[in-house]
Amino acid sequence: MTKKTTPSRSPGRPKAGTDQTSVQSKILMTASQLFMEYGYEPVSLQQIASLCHVTKASIYYHFSSKPELFTVAITRMMAMGRQQTELLLEEPGSLQQRLENVAAAKMQQSHVDTETMMREAESYLNPDQLAQIREAETQIFDVLATHFKREMDSGYLRSANPMLLAQAFTSLLMLANREDVRSMHGSIEDLAHELVSLFLDGAVQRK
Repeated sequence: MTKKTTPSRSPGRPKAGTDQTSVQSKILMTASQLFMEYGYEPVSLQQIASLCHVTKASIYYHFSSKPELFTVAITRMMAMGRQQTELLLEEPGSLQQRLENVAAAKMQQSHVDTETMMREAESYLNPDQLAQIREAETQIFDVLATHFKREMDSGYLRSANPMLLAQAFTSLLMLANREDVRSMHGSIEDLAHELVSLFLDGAVQRK
């Protein structure tokens, strides 16, 4: 009697019954945290695989390359940031209070400077991947710009380019990543208050 053999899996192909949605989400979450904390080059696929308790081949089952994983992870993280920013800005309270909530939420995790990270990754990404990340970043600026325009129309903020204000506010928040800046403040809330106050000092309409 001929013994029936079980077809072997191709390298990297998950075992039957594995929840691949869960595995992919874990890979993306881990990758985005590492990329945002250390930048593009220092993070390896093997490091991501080890933290996710999967093989490197499993990552290649979901993503064709490190640049693709980086693109998907960063755009997903930016989309979540855009959604969080929108929710916080729609809450009741003064613009200062709402912006401080946005700033504090952004400071909760250590982030490398986005522009520095993108310059580091740029040579590895194709034009379409770069465009996807820039579009995701622009959507965050759009949310901020919409609310700044609303405050301009109400007369609280002086008339200016709302998109420029959105980019200026985001750039100011990047100061919070510097250890020398954080060390001068007792808490994230204190630093958020000071940075937002500094921003509004130049943006508020003077009567």
